[in-house]
Formats: sequence, structure tokens, C-alpha cells
Amino acid sequence: MIVLSWLTLAVLDPDPGGGISETLGLGYFLGSLFGHATLAAAWAAFGPAPPIWRIPLSLIWVAMLAIAIGINVALNGGPDDAPLVLGICLLGQWLLLQIPFSGLAIGFRLQLRGTEAAEESFDPRHWQFGIRQLIIITAIVSVVFGIGRLVVPLVAGLSQGEEPIFVFLMLAAIVLTLPLLLAALMRRMALPGVLLVLALIGAASAVELPLLQSFHRGPGPAAIDLIVINAFTAATILIVALVVRFNGLCLGKVRPRAVGTTP
Repeated sequence: MIVLSWLTLAVLDPDPGGGISETLGLGYFLGSLFGHATLAAAWAAFGPAPPIWRIPLSLIWVAMLAIAIGINVALNGGPDDAPLVLGICLLGQWLLLQIPFSGLAIGFRLQLRGTEAAEESFDPRHWQFGIRQLIIITAIVSVVFGIGRLVVPLVAGLSQGEEPIFVFLMLAAIVLTLPLLLAALMRRMALPGVLLVLALIGAASAVELPLLQSFHRGPGPAAIDLIVINAFTAATILIVALVVRFNGLCLGKVRPRAVGTTP
């Protein structure tokens, strides 16, 4: 799935001829990029596979996205600096997402594990853990919004091109995909959680354009463009999460190993 998605990003023309085809093409292109960056960041934090392997491989995953952008520009045309600008945005998304993902993985001992193992460790206290986790995620999202309000206008002041738009889209992808991926991989209440997050994504899509226009007055995406980008980003996250669930994995809390026991 990842290889097929990479090939489409590298080959398909995201701007085939204007109109609805351009909206869908750019929406798929940008939405898939930001969705894959979130998936790579989550894999680095939650596994599976040992950290010594998955962290560098997840960074290679992000680097391959930038390479796909470069191939697409060479085949279909586009800004020469697109691979660099978008590559930096994707790397920034990966790095920023390590804060909440690694915090949950280390602080709450969450990792991808078999459903049976997660079921064995489930007890009523996990529901209280879920509430605390939700509060922490909400706080992190608020911090990201605050950072975005400071960083994006600063970038806009340094550049009059399209860079501020991509930085804004990157921050929006962090805010929207973080709770969606966690909800999709929860052991229990995953479907209600996903539906709730999708409703929040729909509400956020309605206010994205006014927020973008508050500091970027030049040409930029329309409201429908932002909605389509968010739709493809969410679809990328949910399709991969669904495959993960069908393969018997979910986010579960790892019990601390007793002293003197063997792995």
C-alpha cells in the first residue's frame, strides 16, 4: 500500500487541467503527503519493530516522500523548490508529532500490540487512563495552535510566496491527524472516537480558510481545496489504520516488567 501510494505521488499529475480535477489532484497529492508523515511519526513512536530499526526507517519514509515530490516536478512540472519546501514541512511535521506520540509511548507505555495481549491487560482503570489521555491530547493540540499562531505569521513576514501556506497546512495536519490516528487504533470505543474526530475535522475545515487569510493575503487555496486536502489526509490515515486493525494490532498499554524476569 505504501509503495503504491508513493508511486502515485511520484507519477500522477496533481494539476491535470484546472477545475474539479485540479482540486481533487492537489487534494490527493497534499493530503497523502501529510497523512504519510503522520503515519511515519506514529510508527517511530509506537512500533512494531525495535526502535533502532523503525526510527531511521520512518525518517527514510519521510525522505522518500520528498523524493517523490522531486520526481513529480520533473515529470509534470511545478515549482523547482517544491521538494525542498514540502520536504522541510514533512520533516517538521514528523518532528513535532514525536512530542505527543513519544510522550504517550514513554509516559503511558502505549505501543502497537496484538489485540489479545491488549485485552489481557485491560481493566476498568484503563478508562480513567483514556480520559487523562484525552485531556493531554487536547492540551497538546492547544499548544500546537498557539505555536502555529506565532510561527506561521513569522514565516509569512519572511516570505511572500507559498511557503506560509505549506507551513499552515502542515500545522493543520498535525492538529487533525493526531487525534484521528489515536482514535482509530484504540482498543475500545474506536468507532465512536473516529466519528467524533471526523466531526471535529469537519468543523475545523470550516474555519481554516479565515485563519489562513488572517495573515496571508495573497493567492491561496479556496475553502473547497482545504476540505478536499483534509478529506484525503483523513482517508490515508484511516485506510492504513484499518489494515493495522485487521491484522490484529491496536494501541495497548505495556505492563512494566518485574525485576528479575526474562523478556
